[in-house]
Amino acid sequence: MQKWIMFSLFIVACLLGAGVLFQQISVRQAEQAAEAHAGPQLKFIASNYQFDKPEYTVKAGEKVTVSFLNKEGLHAMEIVGLDVKLDNNTKSVDMTFDKPGEYEVHCVLPCGPGHQDMKTKLIVQ
Repeated sequence: MQKWIMFSLFIVACLLGAGVLFQQISVRQAEQAAEAHAGPQLKFIASNYQFDKPEYTVKAGEKVTVSFLNKEGLHAMEIVGLDVKLDNNTKSVDMTFDKPGEYEVHCVLPCGPGHQDMKTKLIVQ
């Protein structure tokens, strides 16, 4: 009798696990579809004390979705001189970069011993 109960519980757990797995896949597919139709994007990905690229490039006058993702650690970013600040609460913003030039991007949330060196640059062409 206990074998049947354990077997039934195992089957229910497997079905619930599969349901959760497929739900997450569907959510991710919907996000990817939305990104595909969104137009040009500028993604900043932050991990412990560094951004994923040493520099980022965008075209002047083009409307771009700027987004921010914490891959590792807890960070927030600012593009100095452009009034762009992104964090876990404000993860993206649509904007047009009008003025060509180089802009410093840095972490504005004290994140640990490497915080002062957590910088990159944005080049608007």
